[in-house]
Parts: sequence; structure tokens; C-alpha cells
Amino acid sequence: MRPNSVPCASVLVIALIIGLPVTAIAHHTYVTKYDSAKKVKLSGTVSSVRFSNPHIFFTLNTAKGSWTVETESIPVVQKKGLTASLLKDGAKVTVSGWPARNGSAAMGLSTISFAGGVSLSIRGTAR
Repeated sequence: MRPNSVPCASVLVIALIIGLPVTAIAHHTYVTKYDSAKKVKLSGTVSSVRFSNPHIFFTLNTAKGSWTVETESIPVVQKKGLTASLLKDGAKVTVSGWPARNGSAAMGLSTISFAGGVSLSIRGTAR
């Protein structure tokens, strides 16, 4: 082993230990972002779909304005049947979920139903 490799390895381990909690907290903030005591149901047209790890985000244009909708992780929703061929610009949908705690027009997705008859349960709780 080279003399400099031990300090480099130590620095790497320390960086990972410090970074892991931040990563874990950043990814598991769903329940802190959305109010699990309330539920919202909206109908409208999908636009601005973004399949971007770790979640899918899309805009839903409704009679009540535009809402940002966040889903579970991409692999989870794909296993439940929510794919890019269904969730695309122009799709007519009805969604239910938990509104943002900060009062913004955003929600965490629970269910989604498409005009063609496909209905999917994405998330049971805002945990």
C-alpha cells in the first residue's frame, strides 16, 4: 500500500459518513412536504412531465390553476403501471393525493385515473 493511500481512504470514509445522512434526509422528505391529514382530488390535463430520478414530477393544468404533482420513485410507479406511454403531455387525468404543507399548488400522488379508463393506486399513505 502506498503511504498516501491510507489518509486518502480515511478522507473518503469520513466524507461518506457525513454525506449519507444528508442524502437519506433529502430523499425521505415526502411526509414533511405533504399533509397526510388532508386529501385533494383534481382533474385536468397533464403537461411538463419529468421522469427524473428519484421521482416523476408533472404539471396538472386544472380549473383551479396549475399543480405540481410528485410520484413515488420511478421504478415503483413503473411496476404499478405508470409509464411514459400513459403519463404524457396532453393526457386527461383525475388525481388524488396530499397537498403541500406550505400551501403551494403541489401534491404527493396517491391515485391517478386516465380518461381511457386506466386507474392506478400509486401510494397508500403519505408516510
